[in-house]
Amino acid sequence: MNAETRLQVKNHITVAMNKKIHDMTVENPFNEDAVFATNPFGARIVPTEVWKGSKFERSFVTTLGQGIFEQIGKIIAQGTGAHAENQHASNLTLNTFQTQTIEQIVERQGKEKGKKKDAPNVKKEIKKIQELSIDSTISMSVISDLYVKRQDGHEEFYSFKTVKPNKDQSAIAKKNLLYLKVAKPECDAYFGLPYNPAGHGKSYGSQSHKIPYKYFDMDDNRFVLVGSDLWNRIGQNEDTYDELLEIFDEVGQVTRKRIKVEYF
Repeated sequence: MNAETRLQVKNHITVAMNKKIHDMTVENPFNEDAVFATNPFGARIVPTEVWKGSKFERSFVTTLGQGIFEQIGKIIAQGTGAHAENQHASNLTLNTFQTQTIEQIVERQGKEKGKKKDAPNVKKEIKKIQELSIDSTISMSVISDLYVKRQDGHEEFYSFKTVKPNKDQSAIAKKNLLYLKVAKPECDAYFGLPYNPAGHGKSYGSQSHKIPYKYFDMDDNRFVLVGSDLWNRIGQNEDTYDELLEIFDEVGQVTRKRIKVEYF
């Protein structure tokens, strides 16, 4: 990232954290009496600090999930010289045979139990759907959390989800990816998770959450980008992920102290 992009990302995170700290200390402060009322046994055997920390952590995770990561993605993409938008609407036209098949594929995969022996082959699914032909067509709109148009005109569509997406989130991401790749074969469409809950450098499948495997091969980075793969792709640089962690650490040098003093 160049200096201007780093500053914009840092300012964006700082503003979000300032709002969060204000909310948790002024607008919605911790209420110890409420803990005793709603959890009378636990409140008597666990230190108050644990409940305070848990409340802040849940609220913080929600804040990160409500657009912060996709907005950071937009800033980073723009820093490469690309055009970037959040919540971009793509107007697509597919034939009705294709849309019905996409619905059937996703519905069938959702009904399968556990992690399948053979991961879904998205590339083969796309090829099969593209070959379907019928005169009847349908127009639809697909919303992408992040849309990037590179300087050479190449389009990228990102569906940002929490690192442990539920079944509905995963299914919607799969449908949208298939719609985009069938209607726009030359584009790149990704299911993106901002970090790897299994740990950096490990397979996503080495942790316990398996729901996305119903719909995706989570190790296929042609369609799924997790952690460093996601950020380095957006930033078009293999150091983007590490730089982003550095920026979060810089902001944290201030916010960690503030939270300890103002919240705890």
